[in-house]
Amino acid sequence: MNPTRKFIKTPQHWQRIFLNDGVIMAAIIVNIILLFLLSFNELLHFMPFMEYLDMVLTLFFCAEMFVKIRIMGWRTYIDSGWNRLDFGIVLLTTPSIFLVFFDLPNLTILLILRALRVAKFFRFLKFVPNLEAIMSGVGRALKASVFVLLAFFLYNIIISLFTCYIFKDYAPEYFGNALISYYSIFKMFTLEGWYEIPEQMSQNTKSLAFEFFIKSYFIFIVVTGGIFGLSIVNAIFVDEMVSDNNDELEIRITKLENKIDTLIHTLEDFAKTGKK
Repeated sequence: MNPTRKFIKTPQHWQRIFLNDGVIMAAIIVNIILLFLLSFNELLHFMPFMEYLDMVLTLFFCAEMFVKIRIMGWRTYIDSGWNRLDFGIVLLTTPSIFLVFFDLPNLTILLILRALRVAKFFRFLKFVPNLEAIMSGVGRALKASVFVLLAFFLYNIIISLFTCYIFKDYAPEYFGNALISYYSIFKMFTLEGWYEIPEQMSQNTKSLAFEFFIKSYFIFIVVTGGIFGLSIVNAIFVDEMVSDNNDELEIRITKLENKIDTLIHTLEDFAKTGKK
C-alpha cells in the first residue's frame, strides 16, 4: 500500500496521476528509452521533438514532487529516503530545460547539466524487488571487507611504486609516474589483457635474461594481486552478502532441533508413564 494515501486531500485525479506507482514507473521507463535515443545525434536531427518530450517528462517529475510535498507536508516528505533521492534528482536535472530554449555555448557546466538528465535513471531503483535487503547486504559486506580492501589498495600502491622505479625509463607510457603505474598495475589485477604490457615490453628488448625477468615479474603480479588478491576480496564480499540467508537457515534449523528435542522428551515421558 502506498504510504502517502493517508495524507491525500487533493482532487482524485492528482492522486491517480502523481501518487500512482504504476504511472510513475511508466514515465521513468519512457524517459530512459528517450534518453537512450537522444544519445544518437542522427535521430535527434530527424526527430527534434524528443528534446521537448524529455522537457515535458522533467516538468512532470517536478510536478510530482510539488504535489507530494503539498499533500504530505515538507517534513513527512523529506523523511523518506526515496523522496530525498527524488528531490535531489529533480534539483539537478531541471536546469537542463533551459538548454532546449536557448542556444547557449557548450560550456563545461552546461554539458554537465545535460548529462545529469541521466540521473533520472536512479529513480527506477525504487521499483527493484527486495532492494532494501540487497542494499543492507552490500553495506554489511563493505563493512566486513573494508580491511581487506584497504590491504589490497596498499598492496597495489606498493607494487605500482616499485614497478614505477624499475620500468619508468623503459616503459614511460605505462610506468612513467606513480599514478600511471598505479592504473597500469590495477588493470593487470583485473586480468583483462594483462599480458599486453609485458609482451610489448619484451619485444623492445634484445636481452633474453631481461625478457625472462619482465615476464616472470608480471606473472608474479598477476598471480598475487589478480588471482589471489581479488579472489579473497570477492570471497569475503559474497560471503557477507549471503550471510542473512545463512542466519535465517540457522534459526530455522535451531527451531527444528528444539521441536525434535521436545518431541523426544514427550515420547520418553509417555513411555515411562506407560510402563508404570
